[in-house]
Amino acid sequence: MARHLLRTARRFSAEARVEAPVKLFGIHARYASAAYVSAAKQGKTAAVESDFLALASVLAKDAAFAAYVKNPTIARDAKVSAVEKMFSGSKASSVTVNTLTTLAANARLGEVDKVIDAYATLMKAERKEVDAIITSATELTAAQTKKISAALKPHLKAGESVKVSSVVDASLLGGLTVQIGDKYLDLSAATKIAAVSRAL
Repeated sequence: MARHLLRTARRFSAEARVEAPVKLFGIHARYASAAYVSAAKQGKTAAVESDFLALASVLAKDAAFAAYVKNPTIARDAKVSAVEKMFSGSKASSVTVNTLTTLAANARLGEVDKVIDAYATLMKAERKEVDAIITSATELTAAQTKKISAALKPHLKAGESVKVSSVVDASLLGGLTVQIGDKYLDLSAATKIAAVSRAL
């Protein structure tokens, strides 16, 4: 009996220590963090992420649905009912449904896209993913992108991985710039030319 009580106490203690992997601020972050913690306790953070991404896709593709979600004149209880009906019989996580119904009940459903973005940030932190944005004057080949990604590894902390996205900006003239986390590396021709011009 004592051992059982000890195991139970340890389990509740472990659950109580569950926290979001990174602290975010703002009303949207509060909803996202609450959803993350609830999902983490159930081992369903990835499942909730999939639900949110699916919802984001529908919002992007269905203008009528997006307009309904964002319409501030629709009563809260109507939106709560709509959310419950939409997910009735679905395989969506209860955490997802509870988060959305809470948003609807608090007249915040129209800001669900920001909550989804905040949750995505938490999931990146969980996976220790670091965003790197490579901006180049011309489109990079897959081989070039792979080579640059490998060159960024020394800038990562232990256990981190880099998620690369690329952008084309002809004004750079040549070379590239790299934004990785809070670090910025400028190897563009435009910057080099400007530096030479200032020196003349």
